Amino acid sequence: MSRTAFALLLVALLAAPAAAQINLTGDWDMTIVSPQGTNTAKVTLTQDGEKVSGLFKSQFGDLPVTGALTGVDLNITFSLPIQGQSVDIVMTGKVEGPTLAGKVQFGGFGEGDWTAKRAEAAASPTTTPTTSAAAAKPVGPPGGASGEWDLIFKTPKGDVPATATINQDGGKLSGTLSSQMGGGPVTGTLEGTSLRVTSNVVTPRGTLPIKMTGDIQGDAIANGKAKIKGVGKVKWTAKRKQ
Repeated sequence: MSRTAFALLLVALLAAPAAAQINLTGDWDMTIVSPQGTNTAKVTLTQDGEKVSGLFKSQFGDLPVTGALTGVDLNITFSLPIQGQSVDIVMTGKVEGPTLAGKVQFGGFGEGDWTAKRAEAAASPTTTPTTSAAAAKPVGPPGGASGEWDLIFKTPKGDVPATATINQDGGKLSGTLSSQMGGGPVTGTLEGTSLRVTSNVVTPRGTLPIKMTGDIQGDAIANGKAKIKGVGKVKWTAKRKQ
């Protein structure tokens, strides 16, 4: 055996154990930074040789993930349902010890960065101060619209959660609406208990106009109806954060 062949064989033998040590199987906490902001998601991966599969857990449900790991280079894809269409999300990156990091392509509608680390067991609940957080929340009259709200849109593809921060000035409303796919400003009116607001939510596929009506009942919003471009008419509910 020549010296060159022996050297190549030695390199291969030394490199093989290092590559074999990489196993992505398990649960991961992923952070995605897009032009619309930062979002987090849970991802479960299963590795079989170089083949990688799993589930991307989002507000749209558990989305199948497929991909491959070549050395330390990872490539995974999944499809995201937006406005009745399927958008292919392509994520490339590298394994960096106990973490993953790389770039993400939003179906040709932009790109961003992503990182992931293995999910940890839930820690014991601890008591945290709430004084400063409460002081930062908009405060309004009882039964008014001011405050932070947790929303649920009842779409044909399932429940879609969102959050809204509303400021009330007389009968005028302003604020922000945000979800995992993006966010935008909110404007509207409140007449008695009747709420009427509009928002242009910025998503990877462009601006998504939303028109919403509902009735404020204390710390809840009932009889909510929304018209979402590309989705149609859906129902929605909300509860004020305490």
